Amino acid sequence: MVGALSTTYGLFYLGRANISVVLPIIALDLNLSLAEVGALGTVFFWVYGIFQFISGEIGNHVSPFRIVSLGLLATAIVNLAFSLQTSLIAMLILWGMNGMAQSCGWSPMARILAERLEPRRIKSASTLMPFGYVIGTAVTWTLVGAVSAGENWRVAFWLPGLLLLMVLAFWWKAGIDAPKTKSRRFRLSTIVIQARSIAFVMVVAALVGFVRNGSLIWLPTYILDTELIAGNLVGMVAALTQVVALLGLLLARYRVESSDQVFMTAVLMSCAAGLGFLLLSQMSGLVAILVLALALMMLNGAYGLAITSIPLMRSPRGRASSIAGTVNMMATLIGGTAGFVIGGLVEFSGWAAVFGLWGALLLLAALLIWRRRHEEDKTPERESPDSRQPA
Repeated sequence: MVGALSTTYGLFYLGRANISVVLPIIALDLNLSLAEVGALGTVFFWVYGIFQFISGEIGNHVSPFRIVSLGLLATAIVNLAFSLQTSLIAMLILWGMNGMAQSCGWSPMARILAERLEPRRIKSASTLMPFGYVIGTAVTWTLVGAVSAGENWRVAFWLPGLLLLMVLAFWWKAGIDAPKTKSRRFRLSTIVIQARSIAFVMVVAALVGFVRNGSLIWLPTYILDTELIAGNLVGMVAALTQVVALLGLLLARYRVESSDQVFMTAVLMSCAAGLGFLLLSQMSGLVAILVLALALMMLNGAYGLAITSIPLMRSPRGRASSIAGTVNMMATLIGGTAGFVIGGLVEFSGWAAVFGLWGALLLLAALLIWRRRHEEDKTPERESPDSRQPA
């Protein structure tokens, strides 16, 4: 079950990570600026972030199997329609709709994990889920890069669209769903109480998400600025960052399995990544590239725990979907601001300031988790907002 969920979630990325590979080609073919086509990414992430919250709440009351099915079908249709467009306005509308469709993936799956697994198995299972999106991104970039050479950018959308229909067939045949339960009524007070109970998780997700998104967007530019790698080879950085991310996830999983401690593992990896970035602010040359790789490895391990394992462990019965959606929303929305914030910081203060900021934010995240480390073994059901209200 966990393997099918992780695989399906990873394959969702066929319909979203594909655009980053062909943005320059779209700009050239449609006579647009990079800033204009870059708006596609902005629209996607902001719509995706907002609808993470909405789909998360809906996922508490509606069959997760149906929500994921709808999301796969919608993102397939959007990608097929996108491949036919020549208007930027139409593209922006469609890619915003894709953000809505993609939000139907993770939150409902989190509910399935929380309600189908025993609490003692959630720790182990939660460390496997991040492998899906990392491998999915790497597979998508490799596939799209291979088939969309030259100006043939449209294949980067119609091919994933067709493949996603096959993923939908796989998901439909798997038939994985949460156990049927009597749905609680929607209450605004429940959401408010829930937000207060997971406030520290939301803040940690925002801090780590800001650093991770900023690194995904701007590290190729940093490596280009070092002049250690030829400009035509910088594109390989995207694939290499995913290899580094996998190593970080493997390390995080090993540490959790051996120690049975998610919170302290997140503390250690956040601290290591933060210190790595602080050291990086004082380094240059090949040594800086090595330290950068180690910091990225630790960052991705911490990020996987912050948005997957910790939210699942702190979810009371019946609220896993909305908590996963809320935490993911924070990581996405705050992380989305890294594009222009880091760009401005590089321009006015240089890379040392960027790495110093990233290091400080990660150390702050580690401190917040460390202060709540004793909550790891508490039973979330006893803290459920719904347990204090009539069903």
